[in-house]
This record gives sequence, structure tokens and C-alpha cells, in this order.
Amino acid sequence: MTSESVLFKKSFEERLAAASREKVRIVIKEQYADAFDVLGDCENAHLIPGLIGPPGVGKTLLLRAYAEKTGRDLYWITGDEGVRPSHLTGAFNPSIVLNKGFTLEAFEPGPLLKSMVYGGVFGLNEANRLSEYVQNSLLDPFEEGSINVQRLGRIRAHENFFPVLTMNPEEMSGAHRLSEALRDRIRVWIRLGYPRKETEIEIIKVNCPEYKLSDTALEKIYGLVATTRTSTDIEIPASIRAGISIARLASEMAKRNDKKVDHQLLSDAATFVLVGALRFRPGIDAEPAVNSLVRRVLGSS
Repeated sequence: MTSESVLFKKSFEERLAAASREKVRIVIKEQYADAFDVLGDCENAHLIPGLIGPPGVGKTLLLRAYAEKTGRDLYWITGDEGVRPSHLTGAFNPSIVLNKGFTLEAFEPGPLLKSMVYGGVFGLNEANRLSEYVQNSLLDPFEEGSINVQRLGRIRAHENFFPVLTMNPEEMSGAHRLSEALRDRIRVWIRLGYPRKETEIEIIKVNCPEYKLSDTALEKIYGLVATTRTSTDIEIPASIRAGISIARLASEMAKRNDKKVDHQLLSDAATFVLVGALRFRPGIDAEPAVNSLVRRVLGSS
């Protein structure tokens, strides 16, 4: 091995260890506590749940926390038009097949197969963005707990295999409906919405532990993101992530300028974040619309 490859291997292993020590930052209360409990009930009852909610509301994070709490790995994939069944199950490595044939050693498993073999939590993000063909490839694993791996045979899933679907509301752009066959396998539907003001502010604080934001600044950040969720001009509003981003960016701006988070820094940070975080109705120019929103909500200095 070259010196560069040795260094990369060492650094990569260090990053793997760091990831294994990392804890999920999440506030398990109110709707999140209820959803967490229902996930456990579903698993114990051998029912497959679907988590439904707008982007950035914490669906995947909740799954990570559930997997962590139950001592398992989370294997996941995000659905889109480009996903094929092989992306879920896995595929043979052609170069190894040439030398050793269609053996298990030549097979590179996908996240669905890994979770079935190891007994992990499988998260299928944005399941309703998958084509119906790919959705229907999930029927056997979800209904029977088994899957046929081409050229290798059929396997039975580990008893701790737990699949969960997460989806954005169907009315959002780019989302398909679930196939009737797959919908029939999803026995429990758990809806998550934007949390209450106090809870969302707590989530922002949990995700900004190194910063000391005042209650006033946090209130203003929440006011900004909450306003985007009621505007008829905005198709996709600010998520919880947007509020966290504003808080962190404003704090770093204040640190760089050796000052507290004031009105101007908060306005600047919010503008930088919201220009990309929001999707406006066709015909509305994002930048002036965001500037107007920030001025309206934050007022003058």
C-alpha cells in the first residue's frame, strides 16, 4: 500500500469510530414521543408503519433514534425515479464474478438485504417517490419477511428486521401515490407535523449546544420559519432544519464580529438560509420575496 492509502485507511477507520460514538440529537416529547412509542408497538405486533410528514420535520431522525435506542443499525435509502430493485437488494460485482463466478463473495448487498440479514431497522425515505415497479419489489420482504436473491437463493429475514416507510405528503410536487399492493402492507400510519413553538425552539437549542442564543433571538427565528408555513405564496416552507441553520449561521457571524446576535446579523443569516430553503409559487422571485418576509417579520432594528 502507498503512504497515501495507508493514511486514508487510518483516517477512514477513525471516522468510522467517531460515527459509532455519535449520539442522535433529538427531542423525544409530544408527537415525537407518541410516534416513538407507536413504532415500538408496531414492531412488537409485527406491523409495518409509515411515517408521514413534511420535509425536515424529523422522520429520519426519529428512525435513527429508534434504532439507537433498540441497539441496532439503521439501513436506509431515499426513493426517487432512479432507484431500482438492485439498489435495495444489491448486485454482483462484475470484476469478481469474472474470477469467482456468481458466488456470495462476488455479491455486494444493498441496505434492504443488509437489514434483513443483520436484523436492523430499514428506513425507506420518500417511498412514494419510487416507481410502482420498485414499490412492488418490496412486497415479499414486507409481507413474508423473505427475499429471493438472484443466483444465490431465498433468505428468511432476521427476527429483528423492522422496515419503516417515511413519506412526504402526497400532494407535494414529485410524489407519486403508493401502489395499492404496497399500501396494503403498511398497516399503521403515523403523522408528524411541525411541532409546537416551545418544542421547536428546544430542538433548535439542542442542535446548537455550542452557542448561547438569547430567548429573544430564538423567538425571532421561530417567528420567521413559522410565518413561511402559513404563506399562500410559498409552496415548500421552512423546515426545522432551516431554523437550526439560521441559528447556527447567525451565531457564527456574531462570533466572527465579536458581538452578540443582533437584529442585523439575524436578518442577514435568515436571508442567506431562506433564499434556498423556500420554494415559492411560479412567477415569484425568491430573493426579493425573502427580503420582504424578513423585514415584515423582524421589523426594523
